[in-house]
Amino acid sequence: MRRAARIDNTAKTLRAYAESIGFVVLPINGVVDCVLQYGSQQAITDWKSKGGTLTDAQAKLVAKGLRIAFVSTPEQLDDLKSELRLRGELRA
Repeated sequence: MRRAARIDNTAKTLRAYAESIGFVVLPINGVVDCVLQYGSQQAITDWKSKGGTLTDAQAKLVAKGLRIAFVSTPEQLDDLKSELRLRGELRA
């Protein structure tokens, strides 16, 4: 199986937690796993197992300046939610 096609061990748990704290999860299942939306704000997101590394395609996107949230823990989702909430308030 290609590396990019694997599903990270934490994906189901993290997705469930994201939904439980108010994110809408829009699956992509490509170079990244999904877009998380909180209110009017979105974050391109990839679920990573602890110690997981970027794929070559992800590394190229990051090098070009694309902002991708790599999430391994529920605490990172809490932080992302706070960031998106603040970003939305600053734009209002």
